[in-house]
Amino acid sequence: MLGYRLPVFLVLTLLLTACDFSENNEVLLENTEACDVNLPCTFPSGVKIWLSDSSPSPETPFTIFSKLPSGLHITNAKLKGITMYMGYIPQQFKQYGDSWQSETMVGICAEKNMLWNLELTLVNKTTSVEKTLHYPFYVNY
Repeated sequence: MLGYRLPVFLVLTLLLTACDFSENNEVLLENTEACDVNLPCTFPSGVKIWLSDSSPSPETPFTIFSKLPSGLHITNAKLKGITMYMGYIPQQFKQYGDSWQSETMVGICAEKNMLWNLELTLVNKTTSVEKTLHYPFYVNY
């Protein structure tokens, strides 16, 4: 009887300890709880993100803006569908003075009110520390 229970116990223990999603979820919540969806947001680090249109529509171009404190630089940016998996859309931010802009567009899906998330990865030029910010927004049709 012990020979049967021990392998089951070990497998269950391995499965329960191998899958820890809490760290990833905490990062997302930490970065978005101070932001109202679709409104300009200033993060504790001083990074500001906003949209050219507070109510963007699918398959219609819009611009994502960001203003960064000195010493920070965008290294990666992408849009991910949250309400429905839509893959991800790479963003190409271009710097104009002290602000950054990315011209973009998202596809239409079955959801009339689709939540998207901008993942913006920044690096501090002095310390080389990377940080990813999350900016959620809805696209409606």
